Amino acid sequence: MATFDRTKISNPVLSLPTLHVRDPAVLLADDRVHLFFTLFDPSARTWHVASSTTQDFIHWTEVVKISPEGYASPGNILNFQDKWVLCYQQYRQFPHTICLSWSDDLVKWGPPIEVFNTGPKNAWNEDGRVIDPYMIEWEKTYYCYYTGSTRWGKPSGYNLIGVARSDNLIDWEDLSTEKPIIGVEYPWEEPDGNENNCVIRHGDEWFMLYSASLMHQRIAWAVSEDLIHWQKGGLCQVPPFEASRRRFGAPFLIEGLSEGNRYLMIFQGEDEKGHMSFLLLESEDLINWF
Repeated sequence: MATFDRTKISNPVLSLPTLHVRDPAVLLADDRVHLFFTLFDPSARTWHVASSTTQDFIHWTEVVKISPEGYASPGNILNFQDKWVLCYQQYRQFPHTICLSWSDDLVKWGPPIEVFNTGPKNAWNEDGRVIDPYMIEWEKTYYCYYTGSTRWGKPSGYNLIGVARSDNLIDWEDLSTEKPIIGVEYPWEEPDGNENNCVIRHGDEWFMLYSASLMHQRIAWAVSEDLIHWQKGGLCQVPPFEASRRRFGAPFLIEGLSEGNRYLMIFQGEDEKGHMSFLLLESEDLINWF
C-alpha cells in the first residue's frame, strides 16, 4: 500500500466513542486493509462481527455490521475455491460454536454456518464450547485453532487452546482430544487461562501469539514445528499506552504490509475506564514490540 506510513500513525488506530472494538482480523486485498472485528455495544450488551477498511490506519470507512447479532471474534480470512471465508464464533446461545461465512467481494457476506464444536472424545473442554477460531492452510490441509474452557458459569477455571483439522472447512477432526495444545503452566497465564491466538509461518517453524490470562491479559508467544506441539516462550515486550493500561491482547500479525525484516501487529487494548480500542505496533523479532 503506497499510502501506508507507520511514522504518521498514532495509537489507538481505531477507537469508537460509545462502542467497543475487539478481536481484530486483517486481510490485505485490492490495495486496502480490510479489518474485521467484534463490535460490542456495552449498553445493549450486543455483539456483531463488523468491518471497515483503510489505506493508512488513520482514515477509516464507515463501520458496517456483517453478521447477525450474537456473533463475534473473527479469526482470519482465507481464500477457498475462489471465495473468501471468514471464521468467527456464535456467542449468543450456549454452547458457543465456530462458524464460517463466505463472500465473493469481502463486502457482502453469507449467513453464518456452524461447523465445529468438540465432541465426547475431548477430555478437557468440560464446558463443551468453542470460541476464537483461527485457520491455517498448510500442505492442502486446514487447521483451526479454537478456545475451549473449564470456567463457563463457574467461580474458577481456564480458557484453553486446541486445534482441529479439515480437508474441506466443513468437516473437522479434533487433534487435541487428550489435552489442549496451549494449557496453563506459568503464573502469567493465571488465574483463568489463554485465548485469542494467531499463527504465521516464520522461517522453518510456526510462530504463535496469544492472549495470556483473561483477568491480567497480556500477549505471549510460542513456537512449533508441526502446528500441533507448541513450546511456550513467555510474554512479549509491549510498551504501555493509556488505551491499553488495564489489559491488552487478541493479537493479529499483519502479513504483507511490513518492509524488510519487520512485522506489524494489531491488537486490542482496554483503558482504565474499560473502553476498548485497537493499537498497532512493529517488531523485528515478533517478541519485542515498539
